[in-house]
Amino acid sequence: MAQDSESALPYNPRDKQSIIEYASLLMGSTLREHVDVDSIPSTKKRRGTFGNAVEKYYFMYDLNSDSNPDFNEVGMELKTTPLIRRKKGQYSAKERLVITNINYMNVVNEQFETSALLHKASDILLISYLYEKEKDPLDYIIEVVAEWGLPEEDLDVIKRDWETVVDKVRQGKAHEISGSDTLYLEACTKAADSSVRRSQPFSDIPAKPRAWALKASYMTAVQNKLRDNLQRIKRAPGEEELDELALIRKRFAPYFGKTLMELAETFGLVHDGIRTPKALTALIVKHILDIDEDAKVELFEKAGIKPKAIRLRKNGRPKEAMSFPRFDYYELAEREFEESDFYRYLQRKYLFVIFGEVGKEDYRLRDVAFWQMPDDDLEEARRCYELMRERVKAGRAEESVKSTENRCCHVRPHGQSAADTLPAPPDGRPVTKKCFWLNQGYLQQEISRILLDSPESRS
Repeated sequence: MAQDSESALPYNPRDKQSIIEYASLLMGSTLREHVDVDSIPSTKKRRGTFGNAVEKYYFMYDLNSDSNPDFNEVGMELKTTPLIRRKKGQYSAKERLVITNINYMNVVNEQFETSALLHKASDILLISYLYEKEKDPLDYIIEVVAEWGLPEEDLDVIKRDWETVVDKVRQGKAHEISGSDTLYLEACTKAADSSVRRSQPFSDIPAKPRAWALKASYMTAVQNKLRDNLQRIKRAPGEEELDELALIRKRFAPYFGKTLMELAETFGLVHDGIRTPKALTALIVKHILDIDEDAKVELFEKAGIKPKAIRLRKNGRPKEAMSFPRFDYYELAEREFEESDFYRYLQRKYLFVIFGEVGKEDYRLRDVAFWQMPDDDLEEARRCYELMRERVKAGRAEESVKSTENRCCHVRPHGQSAADTLPAPPDGRPVTKKCFWLNQGYLQQEISRILLDSPESRS
């Protein structure tokens, strides 16, 4: 890294421990307490401004965009990343952690073990700050300062994610890369203008610029130090090469053909068919995967996977549309799509536990499959969100977005009754609680697609 005067720095750039100790002074404080600067650009308008300020004003080195680690003398990369505090006091990563840009022309000649990604992510000085919308970025509280790198136990999954993306580039399909392709690592779009495209090898079709990034769900698990409360899905001898979905399907296979109630009774989750616990599907999944009820599935936490029971009619149409938690009207009016809970839910990967109809109201376990909304459909979901947002801001919160107005999503009530309400702009009048839903027809198409794409369907 370039420095005006190395001798004038308050740390030794050639000594990793010196860098870490100096960085640790930020813990529990704000950047304003440590630097002589009045303001920095808002993080709401431009990502990366907080990190740039830490580099420029605290560590006092010139900003650069080269491929070398920020602290090149010791091989350590500096990464700053925002946290948000949820309603129950829990913390989660606000966004993915971008590691380094992807050069389509070069990456096809790389091996994972010597890749640009691993070079950048093997040793990171991670600085996490609490993002609060109303605050000046200089006043964000810094919550975490730690040396971190990709854990050895996660490298198998991350390698498979990396290979999935690189294989697409090698097939001339860089333009088809999607965040839904992978679990922990993703190739996120990286351009100031959505119209920007890059050349790719093996195809004349230009592709969106992308960067290697660790998904927000994975970073949430890292940030909250969940490892003590996480359990791995155990692999028996000979299962080492199975990918995650194949391993899960193998665990589920002995239970194919059982109803949800039969599964619940098998694992002692119901008594005399009278009462079922909340999150029944999630508990059944834990039992099938041999995970303690009070523990979390490591794979699910790091990949942001949520189990979801799906009941299909004989014609393949879901019995119910898929709903998301109800929204607050004032929050909806205030938040952009990327800042919304709805966007966060759609960014998740879901484990669909699929039950097929075999008789009148008789549904039996048929299959399991991973699903995440494709990037192109996210734009359609954005249109649904923005349309509902416009109506709320205009004082028409009672006017829902219908399924006929959007290919993927709609809005409808999600309260106990019409009297179950929330205040809505502009005057706080009560409006029935609502939430976003995936359209049944769209859900049917997506389930058909992921089942058709499964290895079992092609064998």
